[in-house]
Amino acid sequence: MEGRNCMFNAVAVITWCFMLKVGVSDPGINMLSQGCSTYNVSSVSNFNSNLNKTFGFVRTDLMNSSKHFTTKQSLSGSDSVYAMFQCRDYMSEADCIACFSAASAQIRNCSVANGARVVYDGCFLRYERTDFYGETTRDANREYCGNQTTSSPETTFNTTVAGLLGDLQVATPRIDGFFAASKREVAGSNLSVYAIAQCVQTIDSAGCQACMEVAYKNVQKCPPNADGRALDSGCFMRYSDKPFFADNQTINLLPFLKTESSSSSKKGAIIGGAAGGAALVLIIVGLFVWFKLSKKRKAAPRGNILDATELRGATIYSYKDLKSATKNFKEANKLGEGGFGDVYKVK
Repeated sequence: MEGRNCMFNAVAVITWCFMLKVGVSDPGINMLSQGCSTYNVSSVSNFNSNLNKTFGFVRTDLMNSSKHFTTKQSLSGSDSVYAMFQCRDYMSEADCIACFSAASAQIRNCSVANGARVVYDGCFLRYERTDFYGETTRDANREYCGNQTTSSPETTFNTTVAGLLGDLQVATPRIDGFFAASKREVAGSNLSVYAIAQCVQTIDSAGCQACMEVAYKNVQKCPPNADGRALDSGCFMRYSDKPFFADNQTINLLPFLKTESSSSSKKGAIIGGAAGGAALVLIIVGLFVWFKLSKKRKAAPRGNILDATELRGATIYSYKDLKSATKNFKEANKLGEGGFGDVYKVK
Protein backbone atom coordinates (compact mmCIF):
# COMPACT_ATOMS: atom_id res chain seq x y z
CA MET A 1 0.00 0.00 0.00
CA GLU A 2 2.81 2.37 0.92
CA GLY A 3 4.55 1.52 -2.36
CA ARG A 4 1.42 2.40 -4.31
CA ASN A 5 1.16 5.76 -2.55
CA CYS A 6 4.80 6.54 -3.35
CA MET A 7 4.24 5.62 -6.98
CA PHE A 8 1.07 7.76 -7.10
CA ASN A 9 2.89 10.74 -5.61
CA ALA A 10 5.76 10.31 -8.07
CA VAL A 11 3.33 10.26 -10.99
CA ALA A 12 1.59 13.34 -9.61
CA VAL A 13 4.90 15.21 -9.30
CA ILE A 14 5.98 14.23 -12.83
CA THR A 15 2.57 15.25 -14.19
CA TRP A 16 2.71 18.58 -12.36
CA CYS A 17 6.26 19.28 -13.59
CA PHE A 18 5.12 18.55 -17.14
CA MET A 19 2.16 20.90 -16.73
CA LEU A 20 4.39 23.60 -15.31
CA LYS A 21 6.85 23.27 -18.17
CA VAL A 22 4.07 23.51 -20.74
CA GLY A 23 2.49 26.38 -18.80
CA VAL A 24 5.61 28.52 -18.84
CA SER A 25 5.51 28.60 -22.63
CA ASP A 26 1.88 29.76 -22.49
CA PRO A 27 1.61 33.58 -22.45
CA GLY A 28 -1.34 33.23 -20.06
CA ILE A 29 1.04 31.92 -17.40
CA ASN A 30 3.49 34.78 -17.59
CA MET A 31 3.75 35.75 -13.91
CA LEU A 32 3.50 39.47 -13.23
CA SER A 33 3.38 39.77 -9.45
CA GLN A 34 3.39 37.85 -6.20
CA GLY A 35 2.86 39.11 -2.68
CA CYS A 36 2.84 37.44 0.74
CA SER A 37 1.43 38.75 4.01
CA THR A 38 3.99 39.54 6.71
CA TYR A 39 1.77 37.86 9.29
CA ASN A 40 1.81 34.10 9.82
CA VAL A 41 -1.03 31.78 10.73
CA SER A 42 -1.51 30.64 14.31
CA SER A 43 -1.99 26.95 13.51
CA VAL A 44 -0.10 25.57 10.51
CA SER A 45 -2.08 22.33 10.40
CA ASN A 46 -5.44 24.10 10.61
CA PHE A 47 -4.39 26.62 7.98
CA ASN A 48 -3.09 23.97 5.55
CA SER A 49 -6.30 21.99 5.95
CA ASN A 50 -8.45 25.04 5.17
CA LEU A 51 -6.21 26.11 2.28
CA ASN A 52 -6.28 22.66 0.67
CA LYS A 53 -10.06 22.43 1.04
CA THR A 54 -10.58 25.89 -0.40
CA PHE A 55 -8.35 25.30 -3.42
CA GLY A 56 -10.12 21.99 -3.97
CA PHE A 57 -13.48 23.81 -4.00
CA VAL A 58 -12.11 26.31 -6.53
CA ARG A 59 -10.82 23.62 -8.87
CA THR A 60 -14.11 21.69 -8.70
CA ASP A 61 -16.06 24.85 -9.48
CA LEU A 62 -13.87 25.63 -12.48
CA MET A 63 -14.11 22.11 -13.87
CA ASN A 64 -17.83 21.54 -13.31
CA SER A 65 -19.24 24.97 -14.10
CA SER A 66 -16.89 26.21 -16.85
CA LYS A 67 -16.49 29.41 -14.84
CA HIS A 68 -13.82 32.07 -15.19
CA PHE A 69 -14.45 33.52 -11.73
CA THR A 70 -15.13 31.96 -8.34
CA THR A 71 -14.82 32.61 -4.62
CA LYS A 72 -14.57 29.83 -2.04
CA GLN A 73 -13.78 29.63 1.65
CA SER A 74 -13.10 27.19 4.48
CA LEU A 75 -13.72 28.64 7.93
CA SER A 76 -13.05 25.86 10.41
CA GLY A 77 -10.77 26.61 13.36
CA SER A 78 -8.85 29.80 13.98
CA ASP A 79 -7.18 30.16 10.57
CA SER A 80 -9.99 30.77 8.08
CA VAL A 81 -9.21 30.92 4.37
CA TYR A 82 -11.12 33.11 1.89
CA ALA A 83 -9.99 32.64 -1.72
CA MET A 84 -10.73 34.32 -5.05
CA PHE A 85 -9.68 33.15 -8.51
CA GLN A 86 -10.30 34.74 -11.88
CA CYS A 87 -9.28 33.94 -15.46
CA ARG A 88 -9.43 36.39 -18.33
CA ASP A 89 -12.66 35.70 -20.23
CA TYR A 90 -10.87 35.12 -23.54
CA MET A 91 -9.16 31.99 -22.14
CA SER A 92 -10.46 28.49 -22.80
CA GLU A 93 -11.63 26.26 -19.94
CA ALA A 94 -8.48 24.12 -20.22
CA ASP A 95 -6.18 27.17 -20.17
CA CYS A 96 -8.08 28.58 -17.22
CA ILE A 97 -7.63 25.40 -15.18
CA ALA A 98 -3.96 25.23 -16.18
CA CYS A 99 -3.51 28.82 -15.00
CA PHE A 100 -5.12 27.94 -11.65
CA SER A 101 -2.79 24.95 -11.29
CA ALA A 102 0.23 27.19 -11.81
CA ALA A 103 -1.12 29.89 -9.48
CA SER A 104 -2.08 27.51 -6.65
CA ALA A 105 1.40 25.94 -6.76
CA GLN A 106 3.20 29.30 -6.91
CA ILE A 107 1.21 30.88 -4.09
CA ARG A 108 2.29 28.12 -1.68
CA ASN A 109 5.75 29.68 -1.77
CA CYS A 110 4.31 32.12 0.75
CA SER A 111 4.40 29.16 3.14
CA VAL A 112 2.34 29.92 6.25
CA ALA A 113 1.54 33.59 5.52
CA ASN A 114 -2.09 34.30 6.39
CA GLY A 115 -2.60 36.10 3.09
CA ALA A 116 -1.07 35.91 -0.40
CA ARG A 117 -1.71 36.72 -4.06
CA VAL A 118 -0.19 35.87 -7.41
CA VAL A 119 -1.03 37.52 -10.74
CA TYR A 120 -0.45 36.16 -14.24
CA ASP A 121 -1.36 37.56 -17.62
CA GLY A 122 -4.10 34.96 -17.84
CA CYS A 123 -5.38 34.77 -14.25
CA PHE A 124 -4.92 35.71 -10.62
CA LEU A 125 -5.34 33.89 -7.30
CA ARG A 126 -5.60 35.43 -3.85
CA TYR A 127 -6.39 34.21 -0.35
CA GLU A 128 -6.77 36.00 2.99
CA ARG A 129 -7.85 35.12 6.52
CA THR A 130 -10.74 37.63 6.30
CA ASP A 131 -13.37 38.43 3.67
CA PHE A 132 -11.86 40.76 1.04
CA TYR A 133 -14.33 40.10 -1.79
CA GLY A 134 -15.67 43.67 -1.88
CA GLU A 135 -12.22 45.31 -2.12
CA THR A 136 -11.76 47.43 -5.26
CA THR A 137 -8.38 49.14 -5.01
CA ARG A 138 -5.38 49.22 -2.68
CA ASP A 139 -2.10 51.07 -2.29
CA ALA A 140 -0.22 48.22 -3.95
CA ASN A 141 -1.83 48.99 -7.34
CA ARG A 142 0.72 49.58 -10.06
CA GLU A 143 1.63 49.27 -13.74
CA TYR A 144 3.84 46.67 -15.45
CA CYS A 145 5.32 47.92 -18.71
CA GLY A 146 6.99 45.81 -21.37
CA ASN A 147 10.66 46.39 -22.16
CA GLN A 148 10.28 46.90 -25.92
CA THR A 149 9.17 50.02 -27.77
CA THR A 150 6.48 49.72 -30.42
CA SER A 151 7.45 49.77 -34.09
CA SER A 152 4.42 51.97 -34.85
CA PRO A 153 4.75 55.76 -35.15
CA GLU A 154 5.07 56.82 -31.54
CA THR A 155 2.58 59.69 -31.48
CA THR A 156 -0.24 57.84 -33.23
CA PHE A 157 0.43 54.69 -31.21
CA ASN A 158 0.22 56.59 -27.93
CA THR A 159 -3.00 58.29 -29.07
CA THR A 160 -4.54 54.98 -30.12
CA VAL A 161 -3.63 53.29 -26.82
CA ALA A 162 -5.03 56.20 -24.79
CA GLY A 163 -8.26 56.24 -26.80
CA LEU A 164 -8.85 52.49 -26.65
CA LEU A 165 -8.04 52.15 -22.94
CA GLY A 166 -10.13 55.23 -22.19
CA ASP A 167 -13.12 53.62 -23.90
CA LEU A 168 -12.53 50.36 -22.02
CA GLN A 169 -12.39 52.29 -18.75
CA VAL A 170 -15.86 53.72 -19.41
CA ALA A 171 -17.48 50.67 -21.02
CA THR A 172 -16.30 47.78 -18.81
CA PRO A 173 -18.30 48.72 -15.66
CA ARG A 174 -21.43 48.85 -17.84
CA ILE A 175 -20.98 45.38 -19.35
CA ASP A 176 -22.43 42.27 -17.72
CA GLY A 177 -19.57 40.26 -16.24
CA PHE A 178 -17.25 43.32 -16.19
CA PHE A 179 -15.05 42.13 -19.06
CA ALA A 180 -14.28 43.68 -22.44
CA ALA A 181 -11.79 42.89 -25.21
CA SER A 182 -11.27 45.23 -28.15
CA LYS A 183 -8.76 46.19 -30.81
CA ARG A 184 -8.08 49.37 -32.77
CA GLU A 185 -5.94 50.09 -35.82
CA VAL A 186 -3.01 52.48 -35.48
CA ALA A 187 -3.27 55.18 -38.14
CA GLY A 188 -0.37 55.26 -40.57
CA SER A 189 0.73 51.68 -39.91
CA ASN A 190 -0.39 48.10 -40.48
CA LEU A 191 -0.49 47.41 -36.73
CA SER A 192 -3.37 47.36 -34.26
CA VAL A 193 -3.62 47.81 -30.52
CA TYR A 194 -5.23 44.93 -28.61
CA ALA A 195 -6.58 45.57 -25.12
CA ILE A 196 -8.72 44.07 -22.38
CA ALA A 197 -10.20 45.32 -19.12
CA GLN A 198 -11.72 43.20 -16.36
CA CYS A 199 -13.16 43.66 -12.87
CA VAL A 200 -13.87 41.02 -10.25
CA GLN A 201 -17.53 40.03 -10.05
CA THR A 202 -17.97 40.60 -6.31
CA ILE A 203 -17.98 44.41 -6.64
CA ASP A 204 -20.65 46.64 -8.13
CA SER A 205 -20.50 48.88 -11.20
CA ALA A 206 -19.39 51.91 -9.17
CA GLY A 207 -16.56 49.90 -7.59
CA CYS A 208 -15.47 48.63 -11.00
CA GLN A 209 -15.49 52.19 -12.35
CA ALA A 210 -13.34 53.42 -9.46
CA CYS A 211 -10.83 50.62 -10.01
CA MET A 212 -10.77 51.23 -13.78
CA GLU A 213 -9.95 54.90 -13.28
CA VAL A 214 -6.89 54.03 -11.18
CA ALA A 215 -5.82 51.28 -13.60
CA TYR A 216 -6.14 53.63 -16.58
CA LYS A 217 -3.91 56.25 -14.95
CA ASN A 218 -1.30 53.61 -14.14
CA VAL A 219 -1.16 51.90 -17.53
CA GLN A 220 -0.96 55.26 -19.28
CA LYS A 221 2.63 55.44 -18.03
CA CYS A 222 3.64 52.59 -20.37
CA PRO A 223 3.32 53.91 -23.98
CA PRO A 224 5.27 54.00 -26.23
CA ASN A 225 6.20 50.59 -24.83
CA ALA A 226 4.67 47.89 -27.00
CA ASP A 227 2.69 46.43 -24.11
CA GLY A 228 1.60 47.30 -20.60
CA ARG A 229 -0.62 46.18 -17.74
CA ALA A 230 -2.28 47.67 -14.68
CA LEU A 231 -2.93 45.51 -11.61
CA ASP A 232 -5.21 46.18 -8.66
CA SER A 233 -7.33 44.30 -6.13
CA GLY A 234 -10.54 44.63 -8.08
CA CYS A 235 -9.46 44.95 -11.70
CA PHE A 236 -6.92 44.32 -14.45
CA MET A 237 -6.11 46.19 -17.66
CA ARG A 238 -3.74 45.22 -20.47
CA TYR A 239 -2.76 46.41 -23.94
CA SER A 240 -0.32 45.15 -26.58
CA ASP A 241 0.57 45.76 -30.21
CA LYS A 242 0.44 41.99 -30.69
CA PRO A 243 -2.76 39.92 -30.51
CA PHE A 244 -3.31 37.87 -27.35
CA PHE A 245 -6.97 37.01 -27.96
CA ALA A 246 -9.01 36.03 -31.02
CA ASP A 247 -10.80 38.65 -33.12
CA ASN A 248 -14.15 36.95 -32.52
CA GLN A 249 -13.80 37.63 -28.79
CA THR A 250 -13.97 41.40 -29.16
CA ILE A 251 -17.04 43.43 -28.24
CA ASN A 252 -18.50 46.57 -29.80
CA LEU A 253 -17.89 49.26 -27.18
CA LEU A 254 -20.04 52.00 -28.73
CA PRO A 255 -23.37 51.05 -27.08
CA PHE A 256 -21.67 51.23 -23.67
CA LEU A 257 -20.02 54.62 -24.23
CA LYS A 258 -23.24 56.65 -24.31
CA THR A 259 -23.35 58.95 -21.31
CA GLU A 260 -26.37 59.44 -19.08
CA SER A 261 -26.70 63.03 -20.27
CA SER A 262 -26.92 62.00 -23.92
CA SER A 263 -29.45 59.31 -23.02
CA SER A 264 -31.42 61.83 -20.98
CA SER A 265 -31.26 64.34 -23.83
CA LYS A 266 -32.52 61.73 -26.26
CA LYS A 267 -35.30 60.77 -23.86
CA GLY A 268 -36.13 64.44 -23.34
CA ALA A 269 -36.26 65.01 -27.09
CA ILE A 270 -38.66 62.09 -27.49
CA ILE A 271 -40.88 63.34 -24.65
CA GLY A 272 -40.72 66.90 -25.99
CA GLY A 273 -41.62 65.74 -29.48
CA ALA A 274 -44.57 63.74 -28.19
CA ALA A 275 -45.78 66.67 -26.09
CA GLY A 276 -45.39 69.04 -29.03
CA GLY A 277 -47.34 66.69 -31.28
CA ALA A 278 -50.13 66.41 -28.73
CA ALA A 279 -50.26 70.20 -28.37
CA LEU A 280 -50.49 70.60 -32.15
CA VAL A 281 -53.41 68.16 -32.29
CA LEU A 282 -55.19 70.08 -29.51
CA ILE A 283 -54.67 73.36 -31.35
CA ILE A 284 -56.07 71.92 -34.59
CA VAL A 285 -59.10 70.47 -32.77
CA GLY A 286 -59.64 73.77 -30.96
CA LEU A 287 -59.54 75.76 -34.21
CA PHE A 288 -61.96 73.33 -35.83
CA VAL A 289 -64.46 73.65 -32.94
CA TRP A 290 -64.11 77.45 -32.91
CA PHE A 291 -64.71 77.59 -36.66
CA LYS A 292 -67.86 75.46 -36.40
CA LEU A 293 -69.28 77.52 -33.52
CA SER A 294 -68.43 80.78 -35.28
CA LYS A 295 -70.18 79.58 -38.43
CA LYS A 296 -73.35 78.77 -36.46
CA ARG A 297 -73.38 82.19 -34.76
CA LYS A 298 -73.16 83.96 -38.13
CA ALA A 299 -75.85 81.80 -39.75
CA ALA A 300 -78.58 82.72 -37.20
CA PRO A 301 -78.75 86.53 -37.89
CA ARG A 302 -78.86 85.94 -41.64
CA GLY A 303 -82.01 83.93 -41.22
CA ASN A 304 -83.71 86.72 -39.17
CA ILE A 305 -82.82 89.39 -41.71
CA LEU A 306 -84.39 87.41 -44.50
CA ASP A 307 -87.48 86.96 -42.34
CA ALA A 308 -87.60 90.69 -41.63
CA THR A 309 -87.26 91.78 -45.25
CA GLU A 310 -89.54 89.17 -46.69
CA LEU A 311 -92.02 90.76 -49.23
CA ARG A 312 -95.58 90.44 -48.10
CA GLY A 313 -98.71 90.56 -50.31
CA ALA A 314 -101.55 93.21 -50.04
CA THR A 315 -103.75 93.12 -46.95
CA ILE A 316 -107.48 93.20 -47.63
CA TYR A 317 -109.73 95.01 -45.08
CA SER A 318 -113.51 94.93 -44.90
CA TYR A 319 -115.61 98.06 -45.61
CA LYS A 320 -116.89 97.96 -42.05
CA ASP A 321 -113.34 98.13 -40.68
CA LEU A 322 -112.42 101.03 -42.97
CA LYS A 323 -115.56 102.97 -42.06
CA SER A 324 -114.85 102.53 -38.37
CA ALA A 325 -111.16 103.47 -38.68
CA THR A 326 -111.88 106.71 -40.62
CA LYS A 327 -114.86 107.78 -38.47
CA ASN A 328 -117.24 107.17 -41.34
CA PHE A 329 -114.87 108.79 -43.80
CA LYS A 330 -114.86 112.00 -41.80
CA GLU A 331 -113.54 114.98 -43.70
CA ALA A 332 -111.10 115.80 -40.89
CA ASN A 333 -109.35 112.45 -41.45
CA LYS A 334 -108.93 112.97 -45.17
CA LEU A 335 -105.32 113.38 -46.20
CA GLY A 336 -105.80 113.98 -49.90
CA GLU A 337 -106.43 112.18 -53.13
CA GLY A 338 -104.40 109.58 -54.92
CA GLY A 339 -104.50 107.81 -58.26
CA PHE A 340 -106.91 105.24 -56.86
CA GLY A 341 -109.15 107.62 -54.85
CA ASP A 342 -109.30 109.50 -51.52
CA VAL A 343 -106.66 108.83 -48.87
CA TYR A 344 -107.61 108.82 -45.17
CA LYS A 345 -105.67 108.43 -41.99
CA VAL A 346 -106.85 105.76 -39.65
CA LYS A 347 -106.85 105.48 -35.91
